[in-house]
Amino acid sequence: MLRSIFILVPTLLVAPSVLASGSEGGGNVLITPKFGLMFWTVVTFLLLLVLLRRFAWKPLLGAVEARESAIRESLDQARGERDEAQKLLEEHKALVAQARRERAEAVAAGQKDAESLKTEIVEEGRRQREQLLQQAEGQIRAEMRQARVELRGAAADLAIQAAEKLLSSNLNDEAQRKLVEEYLKELDQMPGEASNLRS
Repeated sequence: MLRSIFILVPTLLVAPSVLASGSEGGGNVLITPKFGLMFWTVVTFLLLLVLLRRFAWKPLLGAVEARESAIRESLDQARGERDEAQKLLEEHKALVAQARRERAEAVAAGQKDAESLKTEIVEEGRRQREQLLQQAEGQIRAEMRQARVELRGAAADLAIQAAEKLLSSNLNDEAQRKLVEEYLKELDQMPGEASNLRS
Protein backbone atom coordinates (compact mmCIF):
# COMPACT_ATOMS: atom_id res chain seq x y z
CA MET A 1 0.00 0.00 0.00
CA LEU A 2 2.83 2.39 0.85
CA ARG A 3 4.53 1.66 -2.44
CA SER A 4 1.36 2.48 -4.38
CA ILE A 5 1.05 5.79 -2.50
CA PHE A 6 4.68 6.69 -3.24
CA ILE A 7 4.08 5.94 -6.93
CA LEU A 8 0.78 7.84 -6.97
CA VAL A 9 2.10 11.02 -5.35
CA PRO A 10 4.67 11.94 -8.03
CA THR A 11 2.17 11.10 -10.74
CA LEU A 12 -0.38 13.49 -9.24
CA LEU A 13 2.21 16.23 -8.89
CA VAL A 14 3.49 15.93 -12.43
CA ALA A 15 0.11 15.42 -14.16
CA PRO A 16 -1.22 19.02 -13.85
CA SER A 17 2.02 20.50 -15.08
CA VAL A 18 2.09 18.11 -18.03
CA LEU A 19 -1.51 18.98 -18.86
CA ALA A 20 -0.82 22.69 -18.62
CA SER A 21 2.36 22.47 -20.68
CA GLY A 22 0.55 20.51 -23.36
CA SER A 23 -2.09 23.22 -23.77
CA GLU A 24 0.34 26.11 -24.20
CA GLY A 25 3.08 26.27 -26.69
CA GLY A 26 6.24 27.77 -25.24
CA GLY A 27 8.26 28.78 -22.20
CA ASN A 28 8.97 27.12 -18.97
CA VAL A 29 5.77 26.31 -17.20
CA LEU A 30 7.32 26.04 -13.74
CA ILE A 31 8.89 29.47 -13.85
CA THR A 32 5.95 31.36 -15.32
CA PRO A 33 3.21 31.82 -12.72
CA LYS A 34 -0.22 30.83 -13.97
CA PHE A 35 -3.41 30.63 -11.99
CA GLY A 36 -4.54 27.30 -13.41
CA LEU A 37 -1.23 25.64 -12.61
CA MET A 38 -1.19 27.08 -9.10
CA PHE A 39 -4.79 25.98 -8.54
CA TRP A 40 -4.14 22.42 -9.64
CA THR A 41 -0.90 22.29 -7.65
CA VAL A 42 -2.72 23.37 -4.47
CA VAL A 43 -5.58 20.94 -5.16
CA THR A 44 -3.13 18.16 -5.79
CA PHE A 45 -1.18 19.02 -2.64
CA LEU A 46 -4.32 19.10 -0.52
CA LEU A 47 -5.58 15.88 -2.07
CA LEU A 48 -2.20 14.28 -1.45
CA LEU A 49 -2.17 15.60 2.11
CA VAL A 50 -5.63 14.12 2.77
CA LEU A 51 -4.63 10.78 1.22
CA LEU A 52 -1.39 10.67 3.14
CA ARG A 53 -3.10 11.60 6.36
CA ARG A 54 -5.87 9.12 5.82
CA PHE A 55 -3.93 6.14 4.48
CA ALA A 56 -0.22 6.69 5.07
CA TRP A 57 0.56 8.67 8.23
CA LYS A 58 -1.28 6.45 10.69
CA PRO A 59 0.15 3.18 9.33
CA LEU A 60 3.60 4.80 8.96
CA LEU A 61 3.51 6.23 12.47
CA GLY A 62 2.11 2.93 13.77
CA ALA A 63 4.86 1.00 12.01
CA VAL A 64 7.52 3.41 13.28
CA GLU A 65 6.13 3.25 16.82
CA ALA A 66 5.87 -0.55 16.62
CA ARG A 67 9.42 -0.71 15.33
CA GLU A 68 10.60 1.68 18.04
CA SER A 69 8.74 -0.35 20.67
CA ALA A 70 10.20 -3.61 19.31
CA ILE A 71 13.71 -2.09 19.31
CA ARG A 72 13.20 -0.76 22.85
CA GLU A 73 11.94 -4.17 24.03
CA SER A 74 14.84 -5.87 22.27
CA LEU A 75 17.28 -3.48 23.95
CA ASP A 76 15.64 -4.00 27.33
CA GLN A 77 15.67 -7.75 26.80
CA ALA A 78 19.31 -7.61 25.68
CA ARG A 79 20.20 -5.56 28.77
CA GLY A 80 18.34 -8.02 30.97
CA GLU A 81 20.04 -10.97 29.32
CA ARG A 82 23.40 -9.22 29.57
CA ASP A 83 22.84 -8.55 33.28
CA GLU A 84 21.73 -12.16 33.78
CA ALA A 85 24.74 -13.42 31.84
CA GLN A 86 27.01 -11.20 33.93
CA LYS A 87 25.39 -12.54 37.09
CA LEU A 88 25.77 -16.13 35.88
CA LEU A 89 29.40 -15.42 34.95
CA GLU A 90 30.09 -14.08 38.43
CA GLU A 91 28.39 -17.11 39.99
CA HIS A 92 30.39 -19.40 37.71
CA LYS A 93 33.62 -17.66 38.68
CA ALA A 94 32.70 -17.97 42.35
CA LEU A 95 31.90 -21.68 41.90
CA VAL A 96 35.18 -22.28 40.05
CA ALA A 97 37.12 -20.46 42.78
CA GLN A 98 35.31 -22.46 45.46
CA ALA A 99 35.97 -25.72 43.59
CA ARG A 100 39.66 -24.82 43.33
CA ARG A 101 39.82 -24.06 47.05
CA GLU A 102 38.05 -27.31 47.91
CA ARG A 103 40.35 -29.25 45.59
CA ALA A 104 43.43 -27.65 47.17
CA GLU A 105 42.07 -28.41 50.65
CA ALA A 106 41.28 -32.00 49.64
CA VAL A 107 44.78 -32.45 48.20
CA ALA A 108 46.35 -31.00 51.36
CA ALA A 109 44.15 -33.20 53.55
CA GLY A 110 45.01 -36.24 51.42
CA GLN A 111 48.71 -35.52 51.71
CA LYS A 112 48.39 -35.03 55.44
CA ASP A 113 46.43 -38.29 55.80
CA ALA A 114 48.97 -40.09 53.62
CA GLU A 115 51.84 -38.80 55.76
CA SER A 116 50.10 -39.80 58.99
CA LEU A 117 49.24 -43.22 57.53
CA LYS A 118 52.83 -43.66 56.38
CA THR A 119 54.08 -42.74 59.86
CA GLU A 120 51.61 -45.18 61.46
CA ILE A 121 52.64 -47.97 59.08
CA VAL A 122 56.36 -47.35 59.76
CA GLU A 123 55.76 -47.26 63.52
CA GLU A 124 53.66 -50.43 63.35
CA GLY A 125 56.40 -52.12 61.32
CA ARG A 126 58.99 -51.11 63.90
CA ARG A 127 56.83 -52.37 66.74
CA GLN A 128 56.23 -55.68 64.99
CA ARG A 129 59.95 -56.02 64.19
CA GLU A 130 60.88 -55.32 67.81
CA GLN A 131 58.24 -57.75 68.98
CA LEU A 132 59.48 -60.45 66.58
CA LEU A 133 63.08 -59.82 67.66
CA GLN A 134 62.08 -60.10 71.32
CA GLN A 135 60.14 -63.29 70.60
CA ALA A 136 63.08 -64.72 68.64
CA GLU A 137 65.52 -63.80 71.42
CA GLY A 138 63.20 -65.33 74.03
CA GLN A 139 62.87 -68.47 71.95
CA ILE A 140 66.65 -68.65 71.46
CA ARG A 141 67.18 -68.22 75.23
CA ALA A 142 64.62 -70.94 75.96
CA GLU A 143 66.28 -73.27 73.48
CA MET A 144 69.70 -72.46 74.96
CA ARG A 145 68.41 -73.25 78.46
CA GLN A 146 66.88 -76.47 77.14
CA ALA A 147 70.16 -77.36 75.40
CA ARG A 148 72.13 -76.67 78.62
CA VAL A 149 69.74 -78.80 80.58
CA GLU A 150 70.08 -81.59 78.03
CA LEU A 151 73.87 -81.14 77.95
CA ARG A 152 74.09 -81.29 81.69
CA GLY A 153 71.98 -84.40 81.68
CA ALA A 154 74.17 -85.99 78.98
CA ALA A 155 77.33 -84.89 80.79
CA ALA A 156 75.99 -86.31 84.04
CA ASP A 157 75.15 -89.57 82.28
CA LEU A 158 78.60 -89.74 80.75
CA ALA A 159 80.22 -88.95 84.09
CA ILE A 160 78.18 -91.67 85.75
CA GLN A 161 79.12 -94.12 83.01
CA ALA A 162 82.76 -93.13 83.31
CA ALA A 163 82.61 -93.49 87.07
CA GLU A 164 81.02 -96.90 86.69
CA LYS A 165 83.78 -97.94 84.33
CA LEU A 166 86.42 -96.61 86.71
CA LEU A 167 84.88 -98.31 89.65
CA SER A 168 84.31 -101.57 87.84
CA SER A 169 87.87 -101.87 86.67
CA ASN A 170 90.99 -101.13 88.44
CA LEU A 171 92.67 -98.78 86.10
CA ASN A 172 96.15 -97.54 85.86
CA ASP A 173 97.22 -94.20 84.41
CA GLU A 174 97.18 -95.44 80.88
CA ALA A 175 93.67 -96.90 81.23
CA GLN A 176 92.41 -93.70 82.85
CA ARG A 177 93.84 -91.63 80.01
CA LYS A 178 92.19 -93.92 77.50
CA LEU A 179 88.88 -93.64 79.35
CA VAL A 180 89.07 -89.81 79.35
CA GLU A 181 89.83 -89.80 75.62
CA GLU A 182 86.79 -91.97 74.96
CA TYR A 183 84.70 -89.62 77.06
CA LEU A 184 85.93 -86.66 75.02
CA LYS A 185 85.14 -88.47 71.79
CA GLU A 186 81.61 -89.11 73.01
CA LEU A 187 81.25 -85.42 73.83
CA ASP A 188 82.41 -84.50 70.30
CA GLN A 189 79.75 -86.77 68.80
CA MET A 190 76.94 -84.94 70.66
CA PRO A 191 74.84 -82.23 68.88
CA GLY A 192 76.63 -78.99 67.88
CA GLU A 193 75.21 -76.89 70.69
CA ALA A 194 76.44 -79.26 73.31
CA SER A 195 79.95 -79.25 71.87
CA ASN A 196 79.86 -75.45 71.62
CA LEU A 197 78.87 -75.20 75.26
CA ARG A 198 81.62 -77.62 76.19
CA SER A 199 84.21 -75.59 74.35
